[in-house]
Amino acid sequence: MLHIIGLAHRAQARKPEAEMTDAQRAFACRLRRAIEEVRPVFIAEEDSEEALAERQEISIAKEIADEKGIEHRFCDPTREQRRTIGYRDGLFLEMQIFMHDHVGLSNEEIRNKAHAIEIGRYFPIRERFWLERVNVCRDRDAIFICGDGHIKSDSFRSLLENSHIAFKVMHRGIGLTQGDEWFDRALHYLREHPEVLNDDAIV
Repeated sequence: MLHIIGLAHRAQARKPEAEMTDAQRAFACRLRRAIEEVRPVFIAEEDSEEALAERQEISIAKEIADEKGIEHRFCDPTREQRRTIGYRDGLFLEMQIFMHDHVGLSNEEIRNKAHAIEIGRYFPIRERFWLERVNVCRDRDAIFICGDGHIKSDSFRSLLENSHIAFKVMHRGIGLTQGDEWFDRALHYLREHPEVLNDDAIV
């Protein structure tokens, strides 16, 4: 079974030599408790060594996995792999929508539309990429850490169900703040405007 922990990414990694934030400590505590409960064969997470190096951060999950002698896996695609699988992020999509906007959308609507497209069209692409790295947990217990939005949007859950992988959401919303409400706005926009996924002019 895959045991899932959803969080704000700011809780997932820390700066070297820096004190952990309250959110990071909360994540570390819950992960340690999950390890005691699950006894996982591996711990995987939505991140990459490349992204950590660019942000100059250290994976908290990898630190704990190494400490416990548990295998750790980074599952997120690198920049080159994102190009290969055709992934587009929200910032890229915002620029494309702005360049192709002929109706005078507000900045907020452009932002909501861009992230709605990323959630609806591109989240599933990344999630299938993750699945290749956690697929072996069908008959063993493992822990997977990802952005809470991937749980909230239901696409990752649907992928696991359709792939016949048993899963359980152990923790949700670690480190989320009011600043993360943009995701709810984008998800609402997607549900109100599902037609945006058919706009090939901007994606």
